[in-house]
Amino acid sequence: MNSEFTRRTFLTAAGGLALLGTVGTRNATAGFSPGVVGTAPYLSDRLYPTMGTDSSNPTLVVYVNFLSGSSQYFVQHNLEDIVREYVLTGDLNLEVRFLSYKPDAIDTYLVGDDEGEARAARAAHGVWDVEPENFWRFFEFMYWNFTTKTYTHARLESYMDLAGVRNITKIANRAYEDRYDSLVRSATDEAVRYGISGVPRVRLLRDHKDGNYGDILGWVRTRLDRVNAGSVRTHSLLPGTNYETPVYVIDSGKPGSTAFVVGGVHGEEPQGYRAADQLRHLRPTGGKLVVVPYANAPAISIGARYTEDGDLNRQFPTGAEPTSRLARALWDELVSHDPDVVVDLHSSSGIYKHDGKVGQAVFPTRATPMNAASACDYVNEQYIDPSEYPSYYDFDCGNSLDGSRPLFIHKVYGDLHLPGYIVETTRKGTTLEDAVTWAVAVARDLLWQHGVYHG
Repeated sequence: MNSEFTRRTFLTAAGGLALLGTVGTRNATAGFSPGVVGTAPYLSDRLYPTMGTDSSNPTLVVYVNFLSGSSQYFVQHNLEDIVREYVLTGDLNLEVRFLSYKPDAIDTYLVGDDEGEARAARAAHGVWDVEPENFWRFFEFMYWNFTTKTYTHARLESYMDLAGVRNITKIANRAYEDRYDSLVRSATDEAVRYGISGVPRVRLLRDHKDGNYGDILGWVRTRLDRVNAGSVRTHSLLPGTNYETPVYVIDSGKPGSTAFVVGGVHGEEPQGYRAADQLRHLRPTGGKLVVVPYANAPAISIGARYTEDGDLNRQFPTGAEPTSRLARALWDELVSHDPDVVVDLHSSSGIYKHDGKVGQAVFPTRATPMNAASACDYVNEQYIDPSEYPSYYDFDCGNSLDGSRPLFIHKVYGDLHLPGYIVETTRKGTTLEDAVTWAVAVARDLLWQHGVYHG
């Protein structure tokens, strides 16, 4: 018997569940004692469940499914080894995806024949959102009490209780309203992009391997050495002032395109700056990624579009110097990196072509309008169309930006003639998780189209 199993206790409790898994029959109870996975350090600023010791570390992504016996074996064996060897030592962060839908049939479940596996994945994302300190304990509990039975609401709530999760009602209400469905579907999106067809799978950069591969530690080490050939540097824009904000420069150390991503130009649009903050964790496999997630720190601090300096996104006239100190600093930062593509992340109170607002749209510069249309089609297919949102939530390609207005991306084309995009999600009738997930998906697809390949 695995030595880790003997450390966990499964004494029968009133109302406990007797579950049949691949290791035999065990009684799931509140006496569960978590092991190396369940007690791993966590990074709560991530959109997806993440363990690690430093947010700037490279991230290994694992793809699993709660109804997959192979995933259970992986969690109890190779995953524990990876956590000991690379996560606890500070070499890697580890992020989990629940692959619930088949990559080649996005409405067909990967393992079961009903909604149960996606329901369990949404519940897990709910635990991460509401109670991240107990996520990895819950995650480990699920696999040490593995079942092939469908995950009903009652079963999931019982598991949360037995695993020591406290805010069960709050988590359940959010999860059962499909609040985290976009996060679950993002695993399918990634599986399509990276050519992943099943679980368990581990991915570092664009390479991936069967999670139960015999020498998984050696496989990870080889890829980690490649990642470490690059660098992640952080410096401040306008240090020592009230405008000070971090700039993240993620350099692959290899030839390739450079992307410049901005969020937080408007302080009342958390969807934009939260999405940009998630993108800074990507690692390009060639070229460089520069991210300024919180461009307008004073506006973000008060949750407003305007500060005493006015609207930052009206201070970038074509053919002239930006009209404020912050605008000049942001523009100088962009020019210093000589980017090949620029993405500016925003959100709107409404929906493009539905109520006169600009949400759910991508506005390209005149250089590459077809790329924007392609990104919209892709995200609609992967996220919006399979969801419960009405069809008018589909992303549309907006009008081309030509430098005629004093907006940041207008100037990108007017002065530099570069491909650039304003990505607008909507705050109307959406959750923050959905809007951030969509914005990240659109931005990643745009970067991919411009050769900024990443993992």
